[in-house]
Amino acid sequence: MTIDLNTCTGCNACVVACQSENNIPIVGKDQIMRGREMSWIRLDRYYSSGDPIENRTSLPSDPQTSLMPVACMHCERAPCEQVCPVNATVHDEQGLNVMAYNRCVGTRYCANNCPYKVRRFNFFDYNKRARDQFYLGPLGVNQFKTEGGILKSMQRNPDVTVRMRGVMEKCTYCVQRIEQAKIAQKVKARDSNDIHVPDGVFKVACQAACPSEAIVFGDISNPESAVSKSKANDRDYSLLGYLNTRPRTTYLGRLRNPNPQMPDYKPDALSRMEYKAMQPQSL
Repeated sequence: MTIDLNTCTGCNACVVACQSENNIPIVGKDQIMRGREMSWIRLDRYYSSGDPIENRTSLPSDPQTSLMPVACMHCERAPCEQVCPVNATVHDEQGLNVMAYNRCVGTRYCANNCPYKVRRFNFFDYNKRARDQFYLGPLGVNQFKTEGGILKSMQRNPDVTVRMRGVMEKCTYCVQRIEQAKIAQKVKARDSNDIHVPDGVFKVACQAACPSEAIVFGDISNPESAVSKSKANDRDYSLLGYLNTRPRTTYLGRLRNPNPQMPDYKPDALSRMEYKAMQPQSL
């Protein structure tokens, strides 16, 4: 996967799509304030201004904003796999970093060892209990047994498991969509024996929802795929690449007026007000 930071607008469509596709619960403001958020993909924001840091006495009032969607990087040398005592997070034959929920015992060692902080611990049965009965645990009322509970259960994606309390969760690269594409291709290949899934046949949830098409996903073993060509771009880089985790998700760096011949070229990233102040006043 590659994410073009030049194209990303920070609309949060990828966050909503991931939440809907993978049955991720909305835990509420109270649980988020306690550090128990459940989103598998987050949108980090970085602010910058043209003022020298040593002379800054207050935060800039109108800084430049850089946005970066961050999900599980599916590292080739994943630090989370090395510390799991029950081998619940492993690499599959496709190279994906996957979770075995039934094997996970919730030690949270993987979350502690992940440099990207993208793993989530399921503190409660969010998908099973009423919002005011999280802390009652098994003593709480099962919302599926109440009036309208059957309709609530039907809103889940049947292709994705609903996790229980006490397990670790993370981005799976929408493995259910990958498997569906593989099965469909095997059906088509009964006569041709070509089981390779063509590039662009399917999209992961965040990629499909991105209005600016900033996210590209595909097979990196195919040099002609869109993601391989995107990774060959000079702007491609790895987040925290110096840790040598070899993440499969990389980013295309954001540029502002990279051409020095541009009339409004500036060597530094300035805020909008600073840009405006440097421009000649129009009559």
